[in-house]
Amino acid sequence: MKISKILILLVGIILLIPSFYSHANLLISPTRVTFDERQRVATVVVINNSDEHRTYRLSWQEKTAKPTGGYITLGKDTVNPTALSNMIRMSPSQVRLAPGERQTVKLALRKPQGLKEQEYRSHLLFQALPNESKNNGAGIKVNLILSYSIPVILRQGTELPVLDIKSVVLKKSGEKKSLFITIAKQGNYSSFGKIEVFYKPNNSGKEVKVAMVSDYSIYPEVPVSKLPLVFFEGSKIENSGKLRVVYSGLKEYRGKVFSEKTVDIDANSLGLLH
Repeated sequence: MKISKILILLVGIILLIPSFYSHANLLISPTRVTFDERQRVATVVVINNSDEHRTYRLSWQEKTAKPTGGYITLGKDTVNPTALSNMIRMSPSQVRLAPGERQTVKLALRKPQGLKEQEYRSHLLFQALPNESKNNGAGIKVNLILSYSIPVILRQGTELPVLDIKSVVLKKSGEKKSLFITIAKQGNYSSFGKIEVFYKPNNSGKEVKVAMVSDYSIYPEVPVSKLPLVFFEGSKIENSGKLRVVYSGLKEYRGKVFSEKTVDIDANSLGLLH
């Protein structure tokens, strides 16, 4: 194979890498595990959604959340005082699954005596190992190691997080409008829920939902979260009116409204009035 053809092939593979992540061959349920003070066992179901046998290795990662979303993975030598991994026994730690086959992973919690009341968290990493296959020496063989992690949380104590939507700013760039929400959090526990945005123009009594993000957490190490939101396709915010933002709980927080804020917007400036 000529060098030019090899380069073209490699570029093609690189361009395809994002599609591997968006069409994951691994299904995990649930994507968030929470222990409370009374729960001792949790399970996670792993499903091989590919068309070939795959081996998945399970391990722990320690991460810290960023104010703008996402995580920073801590180094192996970094001490994490709120790590949960040393209190969890995982079984099994590696599975080999046929196409469509599923495996239940058991997480058993063993808490030490006198555990401080706060939230503990580690991230369970699922890593698809490269398949062993014969290579006859022709062409290029590329093994992509795909991985995905989920948070595993222990809420030691009954305290609830206190949240306050500090600001809601509507901005315009060309024809696109976007929303920037700043939320302050107090306490040693994370929140989990959905953020919904409703718009009511001054010339109408009807309020419509124009944006939403679900499964949104603010972790203890993040005192102020900054969330950019994109409006639903087709949502028209062209007149002065009101935007109402609601952060409400899901799962263990279902039925709780963490914070709500209504602001006036000016169609001319498309900014926050108050």
